[in-house]
Order: sequence, then C-alpha cells, then structure tokens
Amino acid sequence: MASKLWNKEKEENQLRVAQQHLANERTYLAWIRTAIAIIGIGFLTISYHLTIGESHRVSDFLAVLISILSGVFGVGVIITAAIQYLRKRKQIQAQSFQSSYLFVLFGSLVLLIVILIAILYILIQFMH
Repeated sequence: MASKLWNKEKEENQLRVAQQHLANERTYLAWIRTAIAIIGIGFLTISYHLTIGESHRVSDFLAVLISILSGVFGVGVIITAAIQYLRKRKQIQAQSFQSSYLFVLFGSLVLLIVILIAILYILIQFMH
C-alpha cells in the first residue's frame, strides 16, 4: 500500500515537472515569435521608406536607424530567450524559482526607444 502511494506521488511530481518544462518551451517559442515580429518591423520600415520615393536626410537616417535597431533588438531577444530558457530549465530541475524582472525591464526599455524613434520618423515623414 505504501509503495502504491509513493509511486502515485512520484508520478504526480513528474507530471508537474513535465508541465513546467512544457510551459518553459511555450514561453521560449513566444519570445522567438516576438523577435521575428520585431525584425519584421525593421524590414517593413525600410521597404516602406524606399517605396514612397521621397527622400529627406532626417527621415532616411531614422528609417535606417529603425531597421538596424529592430534587427539588433530582435537578435538580442533570440539570444536572451535562449539563455532564459536554459536558466529556467535548470531552475525547474532544481525546483527553485527566480524572477526574470531584469530581462523584462531591459527589453521594455529598448522597445520603448525603438517605438519613440518610429513615432519621430512617422511625424517627420508626414510633415514633408
């Protein structure tokens, strides 16, 4: 009887660990989708800028800057997502938890900067 109870607890623990690993993988894939979207914004910005045909020194600079920052930020998100995935995997195995607040804070700050530059680009583009 005691061995059946112990086996049941062991199976429940394995199920919880498996669910945590699957959640970790889903989070990783969500970050990868986000990175692809961010990189896509860079391509979209430069292709839109080249399509409209109007050239202005400041708007040209901002379009290129948005594209470069989007690409760099997207690659940074991919690298950071992989690091976070591996850290969380270790934490799940060790049955501990540490918040990723620095990653979220840094990512939000960089994305805010890119969005502000994009808004500046749009304002300059439509004023000319």
